[in-house]
Amino acid sequence: MWDATVIDPSSKFLIQGEIGERTAALTQSLLKHARARLTDPHGLVLFTDGFLSYQTLFPEVFGRPYRPARQGSRGRFPKTAYRIPRSAAHVRIIKEYSGKRVVNVRTEIAAGTQVRVNEELHRLGYHKPNTSAVERQNATARRMNPHLARKSLAFARLRIHRESLAHLVQGIYNWCRVQRGLRSKLDVPKGRQLYLQRTPAMTIGLTNYVWKVRDWLSQPQGVSCRA
Repeated sequence: MWDATVIDPSSKFLIQGEIGERTAALTQSLLKHARARLTDPHGLVLFTDGFLSYQTLFPEVFGRPYRPARQGSRGRFPKTAYRIPRSAAHVRIIKEYSGKRVVNVRTEIAAGTQVRVNEELHRLGYHKPNTSAVERQNATARRMNPHLARKSLAFARLRIHRESLAHLVQGIYNWCRVQRGLRSKLDVPKGRQLYLQRTPAMTIGLTNYVWKVRDWLSQPQGVSCRA
């Protein structure tokens, strides 16, 4: 079982999550659903691991399609190609193993420019590309959802049960769970309270208070996750 997520490192907002076998089809579903939730899908810098499907699908999902000119007046028209906007980039973080141990980590710009990648690193306060935000969220998800824990005896044999619980955890994570790293200092302290505790949804302006689980479950069609 693979738990794949797209997360905004600055706000910790979980944009899209998928669970299932790690295949190109699942990766495509993850990226396409994430794109649909973004206000500016062409302004994305994506940090991923070395799974090749990300590199193959990134131009198709986040690029701009165009029809190359045909050479001559006969034959088939060329297949649709994709241009990567200057505002977008994809970086692969590739781990090299010896047995079960990581012996080397290298980065590779699969799409976009080094200039755009450096801009995003500066905005995030990173010294180098990494997937730490996703790894932290994956660890949190495993603690919240026993069916995702490794070597667990918590079985969910039906796919609908696994997916339903995963979506429940994702909603609680975004809307109901405060994170220490997201808190902001109050201009005027309220008694002994110096900081405003915030959820990822509060950080990107989708709400101005911490939701209770009951509030989130009361939404008939879920809530907007546009980042």
